Order: sequence, then C-alpha cells, then structure tokens
Amino acid sequence: MDREARKNQILRELEAESDRGCVLVAASALDVLLEELLRTSLITDPHAVKHAVTLLFEAMGPMATFSAKIKLAYGLGLIDKLHFSDLEKIRRIRNIASHEYSPMTFESQEIIEISRTLEAADLAVRSLPLPDDKSSTTPPSETPKPHSKSSKERLRFSMSVAYVAGTLDAKSEIRESKRRSAEVPSRSHES
Repeated sequence: MDREARKNQILRELEAESDRGCVLVAASALDVLLEELLRTSLITDPHAVKHAVTLLFEAMGPMATFSAKIKLAYGLGLIDKLHFSDLEKIRRIRNIASHEYSPMTFESQEIIEISRTLEAADLAVRSLPLPDDKSSTTPPSETPKPHSKSSKERLRFSMSVAYVAGTLDAKSEIRESKRRSAEVPSRSHES
C-alpha cells in the first residue's frame, strides 16, 4: 500500500471509530510509523536484521512499546521536541483509553486538558489552505465529513495525529531514499 493510500485509510478509520477506538487506532498507526522510522537508522544486513533488529521490536524486546519507540526516536534526533512532546501526550491519552474501564470520550476533562496542549494541531491548521484559496484541488463534494460524534477535542486530536503521522512517514521515506541511493554506488563498485 502506498503512503497516500495508507494515510487515507488511517484517516477513514479514525473518523469511523468511537472515541476510544479513534485513540487506539491513532496510537497503533503512530507506533508502526515510529518503528519504520527507527528501522531506517538500523543496519540492513540480513543476518543482523534476523538476529538483532527484528528481536528489538518483538513483544518482549526493548523497543516493543510505544513509549520506548518515542523516547529512542527523540534520543537519536529522528524527531524534534514538538513531535516528542505530542507523541507523549498521545501516548498518555492512549493509556487512558486502553487502561481505564470507564467510558472514554473526548468530553472527559482529563482528555480535554491533554488534547488542548497538542501543538501539532496548530501546525496542521496553519498548513491548511484558506477557504477562498483557489489552489485547493479537493472538490467540495469530496471534503471529508466530520464524525457525527466529533467534538473540538477529537478534531484537535485527529489533526495532531495526521500531522505527526505525515511527518514520521515523510522522514522515513527521505531516510529510506538516502539509504537506497547510498547503497547503489557500493554495489556498482563490487562488480
């Protein structure tokens, strides 16, 4: 699945889910994207991948958790402070959604307090074209409809997730592209 299709699939799933489901799907998608970004910094030798890299991300491995991936990505300089901070906030919201038995909604005061501090939502809004912007290519009929249960906080959360996911995905693509271009000359020298 190409990156654009994957992004659209994630956004459709976030829109279709309950508040709890939205949070869990978002965190899962970001977890996968963080792992992909981290793997761009690790060795690609098949033996190393099989005997070391893959084991790092398995269920009992040191990189199995969302929290560990966030911290390592920040520690390696793969993400900046803003993305680290927002990922930590999303992780906190995810923990509330997954570990509390009581109903979880974006109307909960605890969730509101966290989601209002998500900085990526502000960046996402700033990057949107203005309504009268003639350069917008999305016809009005294809504009996504808001979730029937949506709230301002859910929208803020979803926008933050989309912005962070896009950034992680772009960084992975750039690093992977650089890795592939660096491998090409070394293969030609082997001939």
